[in-house]
Amino acid sequence: MSTVLVTGAAGLLGRFVVRELLAQGYRVRGLDRRAGETDAEWHVGDVTDPALVARAMTGVDGVMHIAAIPNIWSGDGQTIMRVNLLGTYTVFEAAEAAGVKRAIFCSSDSVAGYTVREGRMLPPRYAPLDLDHPLLATDPYAISKVMGEDLARAYALRGMSVVALRTVFVAYPEMACEILARAKDPAVYRGPMAGGSSSAGGGPLHHHIDPRDLARAFRLALELPMQPGGFECFYLSAQVTLSPEPTIERLRRLHGDAVQIRNPQLYARQPFAPLYDLAHAAERLGFTAHIDQRHLLAGLPGFPPGEKQ
Repeated sequence: MSTVLVTGAAGLLGRFVVRELLAQGYRVRGLDRRAGETDAEWHVGDVTDPALVARAMTGVDGVMHIAAIPNIWSGDGQTIMRVNLLGTYTVFEAAEAAGVKRAIFCSSDSVAGYTVREGRMLPPRYAPLDLDHPLLATDPYAISKVMGEDLARAYALRGMSVVALRTVFVAYPEMACEILARAKDPAVYRGPMAGGSSSAGGGPLHHHIDPRDLARAFRLALELPMQPGGFECFYLSAQVTLSPEPTIERLRRLHGDAVQIRNPQLYARQPFAPLYDLAHAAERLGFTAHIDQRHLLAGLPGFPPGEKQ
C-alpha cells in the first residue's frame, strides 16, 4: 500500500482528494494549517516551512501539491507569490531530498490567460485550446501557476516524474448559490452575493469541474505510467460549460473573429463544450469528467428546463 502526502489536505479540494485516495486503499498523510476531519495522518503548519514539509515527506511514495492561495481575490500579489512559489519550491525540494518519485502539481487553466478580467485578460488564439497554445498569464495568481509549472519541470529534469493538472474553476457544493446568482443575472454579478463562500469563477465561458471528478483525476495522475524524469500536463474541465450561450457564439460576441475555431465539429456535436482540449486527458490520463452542474440552472434564461446532470 502506497503512502501519499497531500498538501492543502484540509482545504476545499484537498478534502475530496484525501477521500478519493482513502477509498482506493492509499495511506494518506495530510499537511495543512489545520487538521482535517478525515482518517489521515496530519502535519499541521505552513507549506513554506522547510522543516515541517521535510518531516511530512519522510517515507512517502508520492506527493500531491495542492496548498496555495487559490485565486486572485484571496491575497495580494506579494502573498500569492510568497505562498505559491515558495511553497511549491519547498515541497519539490523536500520531495527530491526524500527520494519521492512522483509529484502531482495542482496548476490552473489561468496559465492560458483567459480567466479573470483583473489580469488584463487576453483572448485565446484558437479553440479548442491545447498544450501548444502560448501561456498568456497576466495576473499574480496565474503567473504563480506558470512559474510553479516551471519549477515542476525543473525537478522532472532532475529525475522526478511530475504531472501538472490545469484545472478550471472547481464548483464546490458550497458555491451552488453563487453559480445560480450569476446565471440569473450575469451582467451584474460581481460577487459573493447570495450567501455563498466564494465567487462563481470559470472565466468568460463559465468553465467548471466537480471536485469529485477532479479528485479522481489526481488519483489517475498518481497512477499514470511514466518514466523517471517525465513531465506531463493536462487541461481538466467538465464536458460542458455553465454559460447560457454556446461556446462559439460567446467567443464571437466577445472577440469577433479573433479566435480561430480549429475543430468546429466538436462544437457542432456539443455547443457548450469547453474552450480547452480535453482529448489529451481522455486518451493519456484516462480521465473524462462524469459530472456537470448545468442541471442546477435548468429553467433559467438560456438554460432549457430539461437539462439534466
